[in-house]
Amino acid sequence: MTKTALTAEQALQRIAKLEAQLVATQARVAELEAQRAMVPSLRASDPSARLNTLLAVCAALLATNDLEAIMHLVVHEAAPLFPGTSGVLLYLFDTAKQQLVLRASSCGAVVDLRIDPGQSVAGRAYLAPRAMLLIGPELELALSELDEGQTTQIQQLLDAWPPSSALVAPLRVERHRMGALALYSDVHAHLFHPRDLPFIQALADLTAVAIDESRQRAKAAALQRDLARTRSLHAEAKARLDTAQAQLLQSAKLAAVGELSASVAHEINNPLYAARNSLYLIEQDLPSDSPQRAFLEIAQNELGRIARIITRMRDFYRPNRAELTPTSINDLLKETVELVHTHLRHSHVTVTNDLDSNLPMIRAHGDQLRQVFLNLVLNACDAMPDGGNLEVQTHYLNSTNEQLPTIMVQIADTGTGVPPEHLPHLFEPFYTTKPQGTGLGLAISAHIITQHEGQISVESIVGVGTTFIITLPVKE
Repeated sequence: MTKTALTAEQALQRIAKLEAQLVATQARVAELEAQRAMVPSLRASDPSARLNTLLAVCAALLATNDLEAIMHLVVHEAAPLFPGTSGVLLYLFDTAKQQLVLRASSCGAVVDLRIDPGQSVAGRAYLAPRAMLLIGPELELALSELDEGQTTQIQQLLDAWPPSSALVAPLRVERHRMGALALYSDVHAHLFHPRDLPFIQALADLTAVAIDESRQRAKAAALQRDLARTRSLHAEAKARLDTAQAQLLQSAKLAAVGELSASVAHEINNPLYAARNSLYLIEQDLPSDSPQRAFLEIAQNELGRIARIITRMRDFYRPNRAELTPTSINDLLKETVELVHTHLRHSHVTVTNDLDSNLPMIRAHGDQLRQVFLNLVLNACDAMPDGGNLEVQTHYLNSTNEQLPTIMVQIADTGTGVPPEHLPHLFEPFYTTKPQGTGLGLAISAHIITQHEGQISVESIVGVGTTFIITLPVKE
């Protein structure tokens, strides 16, 4: 009885064990059935459908040159191209850090994830010659090479963890390695298949070409900007060189005029002093009540005036620094305008003064600056034969790191203006557009301003008017 009962107990245990195995088998069958149901969609059974998808991706990549848009498009189109994908990660190589840097993910989030070449899934893909399928122990080994922080970051970007397989492909153009593309499957075993390798490689090649073209376009645009900047700098340097050459030529002309003036003054001085001495000797012999004394005095006064003119002409290009005195620019301008007030009124010219009351005194030769202002005012009147408005302005400009404080004088008219072809020559000696002009007024004015270490320039629009701008430094 005991033996029979024991045998029945063993039978019951075996039946229970078989029932448990049956339940487990049914669960496994259900799992396999679910996987089998997914396989047809997973394989996208029609290869032409994948080719059409790749062609559509290719067309989209060609339509954009934005690097971020290209990477965003690739990671979002890769998932439907390989059903069962739990996440797509795209890395680009940072040449400065010598690391792969995550630049795009199918979930839209991008974290600061960096992988060394050869490390884990992405690192292997970067060094691989072509696409690879990682499964089983090889995938487990690759994932184990991630540190805890990297593993956590990747888990945040995938829908399932750990993946059962991974499709990876290098991003490269010819021999130039650019990055890596990695697709992770969900937890179902062997979700990816070796038949997927040509498609992932094709997608990686399209991506690499698009990224490389985007970078080349960016480089070309940068080179174009550099070229435009270089041309601008070249044009600016050429303009400065032309200005310097023009100033040098003008200085040479002024020097020639100065040398001629000094030579003429020297030659005239000798007979002039002889004539003055002769008149002095005649004066000594004339009686004090002689009627000829009045004519003799007139002759002496005129010869004296000629002598002073000759002296000024001789010393004009070599001014005496002792003659520089504290001078008010505002007072000089007021005196100049008052001097020609009648002429302005008859010419129907209205004068507007806008003088800065805070102008400091400067050391200058007052008579010479008055000559400059007078010349500019008279030129303005000549440019307004039918009347107009003459505006005289002064401004005080504070000092900067490069220059001293300055006084700016602007004399503007509403006259006929100066044609552009004449502007570069206005300050050249003997250049004039007036029928009766000598061409020395503006040349002498420019030289006087230069002798005061200032600058003079002109702006003009035909039919609108002309503005002369003078800047004079303010020194302690």
